[in-house]
Amino acid sequence: MSGPRVLSIQSHMVSGYCGNKAATFPLQLLGFDVDVMNTVSFSNHTGYPSWTGEKATGEQLKELFKGLQANGLAEYSHLLTGYIGSAQNLRSVAEIITKLQEYGNNPFYVLDPVMGDHGQLYVQPDVIPVYKEMMKFAKAITPNQFEAEILADTKITDVRSCLEAVDILHQTGVEHVIITSVSLLPGDVKASSTGSSHQQQANGKYHTNGIHTNGNTNGHHHENGNHHASDAPEETMYCVCSSKTNDKSASGVYAIEFPTYDGYFTGTGDLFSAVLVARLHESLSEKEVTDKQVPPLARACLKVVATMRAVVLRTFQAQAGTKGRSLDRKQPSAAAVIKRCELQLIQSKRDIEDPRMEDVEAVELQRMAAK
Repeated sequence: MSGPRVLSIQSHMVSGYCGNKAATFPLQLLGFDVDVMNTVSFSNHTGYPSWTGEKATGEQLKELFKGLQANGLAEYSHLLTGYIGSAQNLRSVAEIITKLQEYGNNPFYVLDPVMGDHGQLYVQPDVIPVYKEMMKFAKAITPNQFEAEILADTKITDVRSCLEAVDILHQTGVEHVIITSVSLLPGDVKASSTGSSHQQQANGKYHTNGIHTNGNTNGHHHENGNHHASDAPEETMYCVCSSKTNDKSASGVYAIEFPTYDGYFTGTGDLFSAVLVARLHESLSEKEVTDKQVPPLARACLKVVATMRAVVLRTFQAQAGTKGRSLDRKQPSAAAVIKRCELQLIQSKRDIEDPRMEDVEAVELQRMAAK
């Protein structure tokens, strides 16, 4: 392979930006050849009042992969999976991964365990044990808080329980754990910090300083997620990223704040995972590092969060005051409103390629042993 090449297995929408439609453009912008395998082909995402299309079967996914193999095309540096939809399809994806490994092609696998959000599953419960089994293949996983709680079989209520969940996920063999959005108290984050934080400057160097917790923040969510302002200023959303490797200089756990917007968003989790694939590849490949105190995963997540902040803000501005949680999808006008809420992905080309890093900061947390 002349450059990075990724197989992205997730949903497809004819219109809008979720699944592979949210992943392909940013990955290509960041230098990846992208092959897509669609687990569903829908007219639009399921947040609209209606949709048409069909779901792929596990046998169809395996047949597609067989065609790639027959022509010598199944050579990938990276693998990304998002919405798979069923336990049968997940098992088929596991078979595909096994075949890639058998043929000496062991791609860097980023697993986005798309199962639900806000305490609600939008897949059948039988996918949960299959996802737990699939974590052994992954180099990195990107659950949101709800999905992390499911996979770790523990509730996240504060920084300590968050770190315990992270450690449980590491114990499955996953080197990089990224909880893409988790609600934590800034005071708890500050009390749990090592006393330093890292911020990338415009010149690419990292500035190490004390903890800053001012500003209203929030996270991102998967399909049909909402970004909403909190009435309580102490409630803050973070991306928590953790690496555990044999190289101590590449290990560590960090919290990065997200801004808050009261709107309706879909596909943000898919975008996050796609940009992470590229940025983590970039940071792990860097030969000259300006600040070795900042592990590769933290450097990657700083850029991912910077991109997400810009895309979500631009999308929120395009929504013209749409209130996500009060949106009545039964109204005839709902489709037109939801259309305005689609990710402003193409308009954010510059923010994907070269995000503004000035206000994005990674706070290093003290790793704690599980109870």
